[in-house]
Amino acid sequence: MESRKPIQQQYFTRDREGVFRTNEGFDTVAKSEGLDAAFIKTTLNPYCVYKAPKELLGRNEENEALYPEALVVFHAENGDMVISRSCYVGVDFTGQRSTSFTHQFVVPKDRKEEFLREPERLLQINSFQSAYDIREGKVLPELNDIGYREAARSRSIDRTELLLTRLGIDQIRFQQLVYAVMSSVANKKKIYIVLDTDVTDSAELAKDLLDLLYRSIPYSTRRQLGFMTFNSEPEGKQGLHIVFVEKGGIRQPDRNVEREHLFDFSNQRFLNTELPAQEHFFLDMIWKKRHTQDQLDPLFEFIEEALQGINSQTAVKVQTYDELYTLYEIEQGNEVLYEANRDAAMQGIVTYVNAETLSSKVRLNQLFITLTRRDLMNGEFLPSPDYVNCLLQYYAFADEGVKSLLDNCFMIFINRAANRSDDGMSEAAQIFDQLLGRESMFDSVMMGLYTQQAGTAERYVAYRMAKAVSVKALMEEIRFWIQHSESIVQQRFFANEVLKRVKKLLQTDSVHKQLETANALYRYFDELPERSGNQQYEDFCGQLKLEIRLDLLDSLQPGNLEYEDIVQLGFMLEKVDQELNSHLDKRQKQTVHLLSTIYKVLLMSKKEDSELVKAIDRLDTLDLERIQEYLKKLLFTKVGPEHFSKIVYAFYRPSLGQASGYEAEFDYYGLLDYIASTTRGSHTIYDFLVWSAEDTRFLNMRQVMDANYKAAVSKYFDNHDPRAFRDKEVKQKLLATPNESFVTFFKAVKLRQSGKLIRFAIKNRRKLVRTGLVIATLVIILFVFRNPISMLIAYLGPAPVIVVEALPAEATASTVTLQASASNADPEIKLYVNDQLIGNGKISTTIDLKDGLNVFEFKAVNRGGKASEVVKKQVTYAMPAPIVTIEALPETTRNSSIQLKVGAADIQDPSPTIFVNGQAVGQTSVSKTIELKAGENIIEIKAANKQGKMSEPILKKIKYESAGR
Repeated sequence: MESRKPIQQQYFTRDREGVFRTNEGFDTVAKSEGLDAAFIKTTLNPYCVYKAPKELLGRNEENEALYPEALVVFHAENGDMVISRSCYVGVDFTGQRSTSFTHQFVVPKDRKEEFLREPERLLQINSFQSAYDIREGKVLPELNDIGYREAARSRSIDRTELLLTRLGIDQIRFQQLVYAVMSSVANKKKIYIVLDTDVTDSAELAKDLLDLLYRSIPYSTRRQLGFMTFNSEPEGKQGLHIVFVEKGGIRQPDRNVEREHLFDFSNQRFLNTELPAQEHFFLDMIWKKRHTQDQLDPLFEFIEEALQGINSQTAVKVQTYDELYTLYEIEQGNEVLYEANRDAAMQGIVTYVNAETLSSKVRLNQLFITLTRRDLMNGEFLPSPDYVNCLLQYYAFADEGVKSLLDNCFMIFINRAANRSDDGMSEAAQIFDQLLGRESMFDSVMMGLYTQQAGTAERYVAYRMAKAVSVKALMEEIRFWIQHSESIVQQRFFANEVLKRVKKLLQTDSVHKQLETANALYRYFDELPERSGNQQYEDFCGQLKLEIRLDLLDSLQPGNLEYEDIVQLGFMLEKVDQELNSHLDKRQKQTVHLLSTIYKVLLMSKKEDSELVKAIDRLDTLDLERIQEYLKKLLFTKVGPEHFSKIVYAFYRPSLGQASGYEAEFDYYGLLDYIASTTRGSHTIYDFLVWSAEDTRFLNMRQVMDANYKAAVSKYFDNHDPRAFRDKEVKQKLLATPNESFVTFFKAVKLRQSGKLIRFAIKNRRKLVRTGLVIATLVIILFVFRNPISMLIAYLGPAPVIVVEALPAEATASTVTLQASASNADPEIKLYVNDQLIGNGKISTTIDLKDGLNVFEFKAVNRGGKASEVVKKQVTYAMPAPIVTIEALPETTRNSSIQLKVGAADIQDPSPTIFVNGQAVGQTSVSKTIELKAGENIIEIKAANKQGKMSEPILKKIKYESAGR
């Protein structure tokens, strides 16, 4: 068995020499060998101070017994606990002056627990020494224990009440003291206590009060608490939380004291002592147990276990002990307290237990199990969300037995909530929702519930499914179940609930919406097995796909469908499988066949034409007519190049094709009439004619325009479009057709649609050409000689006259508008300003003015070169200079440089240039560092705009006084 570490000790006083001194003075005069010198000097000796009462010193009291002893207890940084007592000594070794004597015990950190749990071992020590003769040596023995007076663990009622009455402490003040003591360990505030007693008794009464307080606080607080039973003034030493101060020792005001807790019973002055406005279960209990404090030990043991592994900040909070006291009371059988604080109690347990500390916190773990089973057996109890959350938190680190218990809890609570009322499923759903963060747990509880209470599980699935009011929501719901509980997805009732929701979504007044929904759902179920990686969903999805198609066919009316609707039906019409066909009646089969043919026409490719023709040839006359009518209706608003090939089949006549020997025969004229009537006002019919020139259905075997088609087109132009070729764009488009037979035909139609004059010109074009050449020759002769003649007439005539609008002598703006005109605004006359041609006949132009005098000379020159008299106008413009702004500069500075910040603004120029001492430094706004020379420095600042207008220079004088001057 490992031996316990011994207790070290030292004596400190004024003597001829010491352990560390060779001359007289205060020093350690004797110590145990186990005490380190550095530890003594840095940790112990600062607390070897005795400040005698000013009251006794003031009256020159010589009786040492009247001077209160100062008991000090604090915890060193290395974890050791120091127990120190300092007392007054009337004369020192010289016999001429007073001194003090300090005896200190150093309890190793692994032994101090026994002292903390028995306060009398701190407060009733009877082995302190008050004097020492250094001739006995400087080495003190190491101790196995410290002698003390044993006291009863519980104080008598009379003794306790007598003490509190004498000190003037009632319930509120006592609870404030306990609260302050516990808080000071956390907030590091000092507690200064001034007792209203005679100074001679103050230290002993302080120990009595400390004994009462010490037994009222938990072990975790005791492990950090330090105190001093007497000092003549407030003491701020580190590690001391409680300091008893001599009456009158606290001056007012004292800012240092005002920040701390102050209990001045002598002056009835209390600072920072108010309790928070809340219930204080722990403090109320402490007051009730003040006479029987031995009964607090079981509580403190419970708290000690609960605080294992908890961070020190939480361990010293007063609120922590309210929570743990509540749990302790509940553990002791206080059911009323638990029922009033059920959620808080559960949260408290979860707060103080985790995976690392579960095995060591047996009482809390057992309390959790007990409370959970109790609530489970209470048929009226339904958990709140907070309660469920606590169970889930505990589940995360509980052992397998507790996890099994919690699984049963959730199943029973859910079933209980679901059967509580008609809308109970919403309450049960709240519990389910809280399980979602733990997938395996959700699946386990759900399957357990399905096994034990299948009705509740099915109702929950139905409850969730009912909220899926859109295709996206249903997909999300199915994804939810696959993610959280695949075992439920594989149950038959789940497929039935999905089918109900699918049928509900397909019930809509809009056919388009119905088909869009069916298409989206079918595609989703078709891809689900592969996307989820689970082929077990094949049967589930296959049944749903079949039901979607059957449900759709029950309500589908082909005559009500639009083009987009047919396209949406691709999932059902691209390939009709045997399973679907086996479930169809005669009417449904006919509908599928009809829609399938229409779908193939609308979405066929060019290479599928021959197969499509064969399929149409197999139709009876009535079905063909119905399909063609549907096609005309479906494509009525879709007529365009991308649908031309599909439209043709609406005018296919198989019987005629077989009789005439063609690959297929078509109602060409009906086709052209349909296209023209549906696209009236556009050029679509002409696009179709160009397109048809490359389609074999409109060509004969020699790739020449089919005769029947040619007749139909000719008839169309004659009856519907007799002026088509008078439109240049139409003519160019048709005559550019990539088939020569079509071009020849279009040219013939063009000639037929031309006017009589054009037809006459074509018949007599040789005679018209000869006549035209003669007329052209005469025109050229007249044109060549026209200019010289007119210029001569202009030169011999009078000079032109120019009229100039008035201009201001002084302009206020930077521009001016010049307006002038020749007589009668003759466009043949050229107008000049300052010898620069501005325009003909009449001018109006805006000119930028320069700073100062602006001169404008106007004149007019006619076709023959004859000029008018010059009209001179003058305008004076005083251009404003840029405005310069400078941030304030000091007149004197000790810095060798300054930061110059300058801004410039100008109405003519958005970016005026800034000059400093004649050098351009930037535009608009600059910041420049100016180096200063010793003495006076002159800085010149100015700005110029793009026209060159310079502002007046600004001079700044700055005196630089260097640091050495």
